[in-house]
Amino acid sequence: SYNPTKAKALLKAAGYKLVNGVFQKNGKKLSLTIITNGGYSDWIASMQVVASELSQIGIATTVNPIASTNFYSDVYAGKFQLAYNVESGGPSPFYELRQWLYSKNSAPIGQPAASNWERYSSPATDALLNAYATTTSPARQHAIVNQLQMIMVKQVPVIPVLEEVDWYEYNPKEFSGFPTASNPYAQPAQYNIPDWGYILDNLKPVK
Repeated sequence: SYNPTKAKALLKAAGYKLVNGVFQKNGKKLSLTIITNGGYSDWIASMQVVASELSQIGIATTVNPIASTNFYSDVYAGKFQLAYNVESGGPSPFYELRQWLYSKNSAPIGQPAASNWERYSSPATDALLNAYATTTSPARQHAIVNQLQMIMVKQVPVIPVLEEVDWYEYNPKEFSGFPTASNPYAQPAQYNIPDWGYILDNLKPVK
């Protein structure tokens, strides 16, 4: 929950002092810059809310909306303090967790990373992700995801802000086999690659 009083107490316990509304340590202000895609007004508005809340607890925070091409280039190369972006996800938490946490999806700073843009690396986490990919036991998969979620909570390599919903429309009059709430075998939005190809392969004409 949002608790400014506790947040300030934690910063003070870490050796920071509040000076003119901004925490400082060893004479250096605690400040952050969030980059986001300047072409998306809703992204900018969301980050302005985050920046406002951080500023209220003494962390000077600015939002830097930048052009789409430069934004993605900087995110992939790891050239940011904080960045607001989106992953494609999948029908279970494993897909997003693998994108975020798998070290093979990372790269050295300055080189483009596939999806692990924060450059998180942990052999133990990699082992869990590999174990999930090699088991067909739902119980084992569930247990592994629980362990991965605890890593997210304790180590905070990524901070989830919003949960994306798979909005889409389909007409079953001519074709069957579309993803549904009871059978979410793929992400149905037309911009999700390679899911839409998998969906097309599953469609059948209605007789």
